[in-house]
Amino acid sequence: MFLTLIFFIALSAVLLALLLLERQSLKRLRDDLSAVNHSDESTPNRRLSLPAPGRSLEALVREINVLMDQKQTVQVESLRREKALRRQIANISHDLRTPLTAILGYTQLLKDPALSAEDRAEYLTVVEKRSHTLQTLLTGFYDLSRMESGEYPLNLCPVALHPILCELLAAFYEDFTDKDIHLEIDLEDGLPEVSADAGAVTRIFTNLIQNSLKHGGRYLEIHQYAEGNTVITVFKNEAGGLTESDIASIFDRFFTADRMRTGQNTGLGLAIVKNLVEAMGHRVTASLDGSLFSLRIYWNQA
Repeated sequence: MFLTLIFFIALSAVLLALLLLERQSLKRLRDDLSAVNHSDESTPNRRLSLPAPGRSLEALVREINVLMDQKQTVQVESLRREKALRRQIANISHDLRTPLTAILGYTQLLKDPALSAEDRAEYLTVVEKRSHTLQTLLTGFYDLSRMESGEYPLNLCPVALHPILCELLAAFYEDFTDKDIHLEIDLEDGLPEVSADAGAVTRIFTNLIQNSLKHGGRYLEIHQYAEGNTVITVFKNEAGGLTESDIASIFDRFFTADRMRTGQNTGLGLAIVKNLVEAMGHRVTASLDGSLFSLRIYWNQA
């Protein structure tokens, strides 16, 4: 009888201890969860733990920790997007302010009644050019937004790349001459057509040529050739001080290495190229080849 009593007392003590540990674990979990609920993006990732092992709660704690990890990931991504948005707004403001400031300045000068006819014509030409720059900027912002949301219309069909590229090179001939740019062009004959939208191809080549004119120094090398079932377009120009870290971000919207930003640079040109190329099912890469910046587009045959 005495042994039985001792046994029940010991069993009760063990059960009581387990109950106290369970309650302690639950209190610890409640405190940790409360801290997590009041945390923000700057708070280091927290994880729940049990002060004492308990099978009944271990599975629950594991599931909660998974949810906490997911929450932290969402918070970090949200913070990254918020910072990127602030940078984008600042860059948009910068790019729009440059032509707007010029337009407003020359508009004030045009109000001078003593202004000569020659000066008036010159100022009007500047206002017209800056207005076109502003229109191009706004169109680029709008089009890139539609591309990223999947709302930019594309009509894929067999397209010959050579005629489009050659026509654009002829159209920009005076620009190359004015800037004394040395051109090396090698276009392989008999290339197959690729599956693309002709208007998008024109936009891509136009952006690449304009990018070379703005940032490529006095050298531009263009190749177009077939390799297996792929047609490859290569643009090479002077790197202008670009680094490997710049190359990693070269296709980002509003990429703005200080040495590349001028009053004309929007940081949208290569972002639009990448979006259009990938939207049509092709691939584009960028690299540094010695002192040259190289951009390659890999087109799938039609």
